[in-house]
Amino acid sequence: MSMSPSFHWFGGVLMVMGLLGLPAESRSQGAVGAGPLTATLTETEPTTGILSMGPVKLAPGITVSQIGLDSNVFHEAENPKEDFIMSAKPDIAIFTRLRFLQVSAYVGADLNYFKKYVDERSVGYAGRARVDFLLSRLFPFVAYGETRSRERPSSEIDTRANNVQTEKSGGLGFRLSGTSSMYVSANRVTTAFEEAFEEGVDLGQSLNRHGDDFNGGLRTALTPLTTLTLRGGYRQDLFTGDSTRNSDSRYVTAALSFAPQALFTGSATVGFQDSRFDDAEVKPFRGLTAAASIAYSVLELGRLNFGAVRSTEYSFDAADAYYISTLYTLSYTHRLFGAVDAQIQGGRTLADYGQREGTVPRRDTTDTVSGGVGYNLRNRTRVALSYEYSRRRSPELPEQNYEGRRVFLSWTYAF
Repeated sequence: MSMSPSFHWFGGVLMVMGLLGLPAESRSQGAVGAGPLTATLTETEPTTGILSMGPVKLAPGITVSQIGLDSNVFHEAENPKEDFIMSAKPDIAIFTRLRFLQVSAYVGADLNYFKKYVDERSVGYAGRARVDFLLSRLFPFVAYGETRSRERPSSEIDTRANNVQTEKSGGLGFRLSGTSSMYVSANRVTTAFEEAFEEGVDLGQSLNRHGDDFNGGLRTALTPLTTLTLRGGYRQDLFTGDSTRNSDSRYVTAALSFAPQALFTGSATVGFQDSRFDDAEVKPFRGLTAAASIAYSVLELGRLNFGAVRSTEYSFDAADAYYISTLYTLSYTHRLFGAVDAQIQGGRTLADYGQREGTVPRRDTTDTVSGGVGYNLRNRTRVALSYEYSRRRSPELPEQNYEGRRVFLSWTYAF
């Protein structure tokens, strides 16, 4: 997945996905000082869908995100290829809290099947864990995460790229009171593409890197249902294949999160980022960043979800250096009768290029709309039949345009 030069909005994207009904790991709020991969780990004991083994709580589940037809498997502008596809993610979350120790972990698989284009088949995994040492008010913590996937890393890359990401992180927290904590932390995230190419560009040569992030912050409960987190830090990204792409950044963020019992649920983050690049021809980025995922229940009959992410993303093309990515999503789910509901959803991604001196600014757009009906079972299973239409438009590079349609079944199950 393509990352911000200074601050990984991986967690923000996952929160958007979680509110739209995707895997359970994306619906949790991360602990203070968490890195981009371990930010999805829960910091509190799960209360639903759990199996108990003494003090250890297990929350298994599976998400079948699609079983159906994709009309444009490779996002081609001409002569698109169709195929029957299946994607599934079985997973399990693990949590235990002892007198002096708290452990939160997650393990999952990412399975993708293509009937005709067998080279697109893949088996990936995700594993992450965090250990907090509960020493009175002090709580040192260490964490590790690793994911291996074969998917499109960003909206500008059409190749399903083999990608391995790892996170090593740790820090020290201090409880100021029962509702407030402060912390300092550091993390290193490594991104490695393997045998992946986009328009003849070796993604490993262009995008492989490691990033070191040093940050600190404060989290406090403003009300019983609202929590504020303030964060500031410094980040440096070092590229292994092209040192001219190196960057360093400073950032500050403020985030509000809302409890499930609140009128609105989810979270909203706004920040300021100052990124500078070793290549003198690349323009610095100084501006606002944001991530929001908000849900609102409508008269107990419907649920409205809004998501947004604004960040900087490294481009696979070193000539473009980076682009400013803005994502909006909006969905509405309405109960029709009994356990049957209907859902409509729309989203737009804007990619603003022209961050190098002398280049002409351009904006690429990717739009997605979908609709479907679902059936909710008592065991927290939801089965849905959906239709999706997607389109990308690049006015300056028409060969990157594409349209695609999918008709698919999806199934979400939690014990």
